[in-house]
Amino acid sequence: MDAKQDTINAEEMAKRLNTTSSNIRKWCIELEKHGYEFVKDNRKKRYYSITDQSLLSNLKYAIQERKLPLEIAAMTVIKGFNRNRSSSGTQEEHLKKEENNRELSVPQEHNNHTTDTVLNTMKNQFEQQQSINDKLLEMLDHYKSALDDSENRRQSEQEHMNKQLKELEERLADRISQQISNRDKEMMEYIRSSQKQQQAHLLELAATHQNEEEQKKGFFARLFGK
Repeated sequence: MDAKQDTINAEEMAKRLNTTSSNIRKWCIELEKHGYEFVKDNRKKRYYSITDQSLLSNLKYAIQERKLPLEIAAMTVIKGFNRNRSSSGTQEEHLKKEENNRELSVPQEHNNHTTDTVLNTMKNQFEQQQSINDKLLEMLDHYKSALDDSENRRQSEQEHMNKQLKELEERLADRISQQISNRDKEMMEYIRSSQKQQQAHLLELAATHQNEEEQKKGFFARLFGK
């Protein structure tokens, strides 16, 4: 089967999605890491179908609008694609069998009706996949919002704790300063008291010495006066 049949190349896909070929290649590599397969020619060049376009469009939306990392965005759209493919697999098999039977039994002029049915089915599948992906992206938004709220609470608690620690440090500093002030005050009072005691003792010694001198003078005066 020709890989180019009903497909477009990377440059055309980039134009349709209003992005660059480099982004298309980067996104495809990430999608392939998660098991998605693109049509390739014998030179390993990728070609893109309408389903690939839907998937890449959802991936672009998740990255650029929802601001999700590439890996998470790829996981999300792949999960939505697989869920949609699983739920519609039985319907697709039924449509293929019906189409094969019509090719054998219905005249050629009715083939257009079959084609319209297949296109409508593909359109419905695209809309279903888009709806599922939107729901998954909404879930991721809630998850991201919950993480942001958790981080905000953690920061608020950290700020509250830092404030309490700062207040505790200030109270301890005030208490230490007060203790030092009280100790200095007590020391000054002790020094003043000691000085007063020394002064009183010196005055007492001086008075005693003066009294002794006076007694000596009185003794000699009496002695020589005779």
